[in-house]
Amino acid sequence: MSVTIASVQTALDTYLGDSSTDRISSAERFNAMTEATAWLLEELGNEHMVDTYALDFLDSVNYYKVTTDLANLLVGADLRRDKADQVISFARKSPREIAEEIGQGSKDPSWAIDRHDNETFLVVNFRSKYDAQVISSLDTITDGGTWTTYDAGSDALNLTTDNNEFKQGSGCINFDVDVSQSGNNFATIYVPDIGPIDLSSYEDLGSFIYWVYIPENLYTTSLTLYWGSDTAATPATRANYWSATVTTDINGNALADGWNEIKVNWSDATMTGTPDSSAVVYIEKRLTYDASQTDDTDYRYDYLRIVQPEQLNFHYISWKVGTNNSGTDITAYTATNDIPFYSGQYDQYKYAVAHKAASILYYSALRLPEQGAVEAGQADQALARYRKNFESSKVREVKSFKIHGVNLRRRNKINRRY
Repeated sequence: MSVTIASVQTALDTYLGDSSTDRISSAERFNAMTEATAWLLEELGNEHMVDTYALDFLDSVNYYKVTTDLANLLVGADLRRDKADQVISFARKSPREIAEEIGQGSKDPSWAIDRHDNETFLVVNFRSKYDAQVISSLDTITDGGTWTTYDAGSDALNLTTDNNEFKQGSGCINFDVDVSQSGNNFATIYVPDIGPIDLSSYEDLGSFIYWVYIPENLYTTSLTLYWGSDTAATPATRANYWSATVTTDINGNALADGWNEIKVNWSDATMTGTPDSSAVVYIEKRLTYDASQTDDTDYRYDYLRIVQPEQLNFHYISWKVGTNNSGTDITAYTATNDIPFYSGQYDQYKYAVAHKAASILYYSALRLPEQGAVEAGQADQALARYRKNFESSKVREVKSFKIHGVNLRRRNKINRRY
């Protein structure tokens, strides 16, 4: 059978020996049952508490903001590839350790939850079956072709190689903006001879990813990428191409001062003419701003690549306590017809929750610590029974820091003094 909070409250009232609201209000009962359910989630972490989230992993991209998508994330449980590709196990590591391994170029299959600046990131590191294809590392203005500014119709000028400030490789390309040059409120650079590059396997599947540096982002409104198959084209003459515009970075954040990682999905692009995805020779990048933009220097682009996502399944335990009568997820009980997360799966959890809620109310509302301790003990005993029936799904962090040059597993005999 399935249970609602009404049945949990019936057990709670029994343990309290009181169903009236003269000493304990309905709101206090709901709060105590919410806290008790949260306690159950934190302590057990069983399989039937696990939710899943489909993550599109992009090779060369390791940090994925999940604050909005996983607003109720309590703790991670596991990360898995598709069933057909499940030949490796991902280790859970600390954010610090996985960051170091990423920096060292390691592809050890691992994941972490990184929380900072009121945001939550799922950090993933492994060798995907879809490697990123570098279109131009943008280390120099002649990387893969000759990059140039569109002086006639945009505000970009002074395109140079920058070996001082860059994100990847040995450099990036740098340009300035003179808003009186064209009056078109955008700055464009392009390469007319980058290929031909066969991108047919990525058509409508892949995503272009690159870095853009905005020295002062007061007025930048969007970034547009063009790619096509017209030989020796310019922004004025291109006729067969795709184009797509973005207004945020790869994680959906507003464009900011400094480096921004950008993702442009091929599936979001508009096709003009009849471009050939197997022979891409033209790439154009446009940075658009509003009429308040002033002259500025040192805009930068770096590391343009394309990658097909590999879908991973992230298993996690949510801090939602259940749903309301309409099926909407809730993080606090407010009505007797609310449905706890375990309803219909393991209804006996209601007794542990009721005992724990009773202990909370004895302590906080009735100021009877002895009775509270008894009820807490009953809740712990019930919890111990549940642990025997269901294994925890929580994956503990793997500690694998190594001291270089020191063998901690020597098999040779150790000299001893007697």
